Amino acid sequence: MDILELAGYAPLKQLTADAQNGDVNAQYNLGVLYFEGKDVPQDYVEAAKWYGAAADQGDKQAQFNLGLMFYRGIGLPQNYLYAYELFELGAHQGDDRAQQGMTAILAEAPADIVAQIKARTSLFN
Repeated sequence: MDILELAGYAPLKQLTADAQNGDVNAQYNLGVLYFEGKDVPQDYVEAAKWYGAAADQGDKQAQFNLGLMFYRGIGLPQNYLYAYELFELGAHQGDDRAQQGMTAILAEAPADIVAQIKARTSLFN
């Protein structure tokens, strides 16, 4: 038994191992733990890392959560364009919150960012 198991962190150790092995649910859940600081020190960069891994595998909740971090600038530089792209991925999977995020960005972002979003999306419509 190692120190993590002795300290009662065996589930966290297993979750981390599963996430490192590509388990999308483990990646998302590890992102939540780091974002909230539950059972681990709060670490937004680590949360973004795990949300990003899950988002890359198409997890709409991770796409939304990472998009929200970029939208609000939580632990990451605020980036409306990247947040919009993440929200768009989630919205295409039926995530209503992501659709609301897209609408909010179009209402709040500076005009040059909105123009970039509209130019990009018009290429695909």
